[in-house]
Formats: sequence, C-alpha cells, structure tokens
Amino acid sequence: MINIHAEVYDRLTAKLVLSNNNVKTSSVYTNSPSSYPFVSIEQIDDSVYEQGSDCCEIENFANIAFEINCMAQGETRMSECYELLEVADNFMKSIGFIRESMTPMQDQNETTYRIISRYSAVVGKDHKTYRR
Repeated sequence: MINIHAEVYDRLTAKLVLSNNNVKTSSVYTNSPSSYPFVSIEQIDDSVYEQGSDCCEIENFANIAFEINCMAQGETRMSECYELLEVADNFMKSIGFIRESMTPMQDQNETTYRIISRYSAVVGKDHKTYRR
C-alpha cells in the first residue's frame, strides 16, 4: 500500500489556511461540520497499478484518488467555495494530480453550498506522481 494521505492533507491544509484563516479541515467527510467554511480531504482510492508491478514486488505504483469537499454558508457561500477549491485545485495539480470531476451542490434548505472535486494520479513507492 502506498499511502500519501497524511502528506497531502497536511500540505493542502496549510495552503487553505493561508488563503482563508477561518477554514477548518478534516481528513474525513462530515455532513454537519461544526463551523464553516469547511474542507474535507479524503484519500478515496489506493489500488495496485498492475502495469507497474514486477515479478518480485507486487506494488511499485498505486492508483491514488482524493475527494475534496468544500462547504460554506452565508451570503458569499458560493464564491467562498470556489476560492477554496481554486487553492485545492492548484495544489493538487502542482503535485501531479489531475481533476477527474468537479460538482457543485446546494443543500435542500439552501443554506450550505458544497463543491465536490476528485483528483487522481499514479503514485510510485517513492511518492512521485505520474498521470494515468
């Protein structure tokens, strides 16, 4: 298993806090955070990249995917989410990930705005990233 979650989480959290010192982050998604803006950063896939396997070691590379949820409330909730996502997007691209999707959402009572984005890359056991 090639696990880069803590490294990505710590570095991205630092970037987000520099951008907005009110942001709270978590390594797991929560439907009802205690404060906003809120960003969850989860590693949602870590599967063997079979084309990178050899006869002696099965896992030289892994397919790694992250899901990032940006949530905000208030009059500027949409723009706040997009600003946070731009920071996250630039960071993920800078470390070699590509954005697979970006889906804006609004809850039923229209008080919370949320954007879900997913990123993926092939990651070597040396933690270098390669695009799929």
